[in-house]
Amino acid sequence: MSSLRPELGFVLCRNSEGQATAVYGDDEWDFNPYRLSAKKINIIKFKSIFSTTEDDQALLIEEVKYALFCLIYYIGTGRVGKLSAVTISGYFHRLGSAARFCYEQKHKPLVGVLSLKELLTTPVYLAAFVTSMNGNDTFIRRFPPLMRSLVAVGGERLGYKVLSVSDLDFGIPKGEKQTPVIPTRIYLEIINNSSDILDRLLSKADSLSAFISDFVDRYYGLSDLVQQSRGIRKRHRRATFEQAVNNHGLTELLVDDFKCSCRRSFSLAISSIQFLLKMVIHLYTGMRDQEVMRLKYECLAEEVVVACTTDSNGKLRDPSKMVTLLSTTTKFEGYKKEESWLATAEVIKAVKLAQAIQNGLAKFSPSVTASEFNLFSSPSILISPHAGGLSELSRKNVRTSWLDRTKIQPDDLKELVQTDTSRDFYSETKYSVGKPWPLASHQLRRSLAFYASNSGFVSLPSLKSQYKHMSLEMARYYRNGFENLKTIFGYYDPIKKDFVLPKSHIALEFQMGMPISIANEILANLITQDTPLFGGTGSYMEKQKSRIKSGQLHIEDLRADTLARVKAGEISYRPTLLGGCTKVGRCDSLLLGEYTACLSCDGAVIKSEKINEAIKVAVAELEYYSEGTGEYQVIRGDVEKLVNFRSRLIGVVEALL
Repeated sequence: MSSLRPELGFVLCRNSEGQATAVYGDDEWDFNPYRLSAKKINIIKFKSIFSTTEDDQALLIEEVKYALFCLIYYIGTGRVGKLSAVTISGYFHRLGSAARFCYEQKHKPLVGVLSLKELLTTPVYLAAFVTSMNGNDTFIRRFPPLMRSLVAVGGERLGYKVLSVSDLDFGIPKGEKQTPVIPTRIYLEIINNSSDILDRLLSKADSLSAFISDFVDRYYGLSDLVQQSRGIRKRHRRATFEQAVNNHGLTELLVDDFKCSCRRSFSLAISSIQFLLKMVIHLYTGMRDQEVMRLKYECLAEEVVVACTTDSNGKLRDPSKMVTLLSTTTKFEGYKKEESWLATAEVIKAVKLAQAIQNGLAKFSPSVTASEFNLFSSPSILISPHAGGLSELSRKNVRTSWLDRTKIQPDDLKELVQTDTSRDFYSETKYSVGKPWPLASHQLRRSLAFYASNSGFVSLPSLKSQYKHMSLEMARYYRNGFENLKTIFGYYDPIKKDFVLPKSHIALEFQMGMPISIANEILANLITQDTPLFGGTGSYMEKQKSRIKSGQLHIEDLRADTLARVKAGEISYRPTLLGGCTKVGRCDSLLLGEYTACLSCDGAVIKSEKINEAIKVAVAELEYYSEGTGEYQVIRGDVEKLVNFRSRLIGVVEALL
């Protein structure tokens, strides 16, 4: 917070008799003495923002209070040079809505309670807040003026720099349309095709690098006739291009998009390879276009996420757990000066191949080492010794048959409409059936956040199985609180003397999408399965399944209702030993390992096969203990509870089926 914060006893308003009606430290501010109209205005009551009093709520109220103080004293506007009392009251209600939204994120597994500062400075969070207020015309009219006023207060006074009003469009210029989500089938084809080509290229990485470096010789690869015309004697003639390709074992590699017959077409082939590698990095990280192009040659590093453990004798018991990162910095000296991303296996492959290509291109500049270059240097230096800089890796400048052969089908267009029902994709010719998908790099960022956080939105089992590893890997590191995330994926801010997660990082978009993932997990694991469900929530879900089968309830309506309840923090979902749990918040029984407590819990979802499996495991475990031991008595009690539950409920249902 800013150092300009007033003392708790600071008086903001007095009545005609000199009595204080608004004191900074009080829970209520009455600005009626300063009102311009005859009609009384509502007293600002900070405790009215929340119905309960918790520490997180108190911190948010304090943020609202200080923001309101800054608006009162540092905004020069209105007829008397200050905000009117009515406007201040209105701003309080807008800030209160923002504070409630921040607190509601507590129920989201990967978010947690946000601060007002985080909301007003992070585009993804602010986008989610504005979206949540859709349909509230008063909010839409009055929130932008509040944002402009907060911007006018300034970062030095407020303690942070608020996003400008133009940022409420979240990067979508007026007249332009939002980047679309790539349809499932096409997205899966991009994943599979790029991975297959990448593996094939990587197997010849060293040969490709050596082949590139040989072109430092300006006569290398020229035809015999051209070399003869340039005065090269026969015994000194270099290999022709075809011979050179064969000598390096690249005949089967340099085909299709990478087919070439001379130095110039080889330069185009390298650009086409670089374009594919760039798309792979976008695909698995969600990095923006220029974030990838800023990557240096040395952009991979390993970070310890869990330290190793040793016993009292110093013997290693559990090795440290590492994660490979992709960063825009060249060296890692204690902290990241810019931002970093989680590098999956495919990303590491792409970088390794890009480095191999750069090793070859670096030979054209003998005074500079490869490590000093960007990852994607221009291969045009093969043609002109004076060329340099970065590659122009746009789709129009390279060959992309691996993308062009993926044509839009009717089902793809239907699915595309589902991702944004407010947009008429049928009238946009570039999305017409039969045309190649118009891939752009930012589509890969949006699709990654969409599919990773909303897996199951489109029920295509093949995508779920192929893409699951990416979702799990992201979820593993993008955890609630983001404390570790700052140091792993962020950068060190020397002014704040702290690690900062970039406001544009893909982690934030993934993080905010998780409630939809929870809702879809509930539907996928509970509603769409034929297995009978028991327990508190399980019985409710079983009734919903019956209503769907009888036509009394549509799955779309249930999906919308489930999503609304998840967003409101009314239900959650996590797998358990006996099925699942929809309880919100901490479960003491789970922490203590008392899994049989699920049998009588209102939030439990019990599956018969899980009960049978638990009984089998517990009975087998009984053999390890003597009857008189405490362990035996505890496990036997669990077995009895499980057996009684099975015979009392599950057995009856199975008999009726």
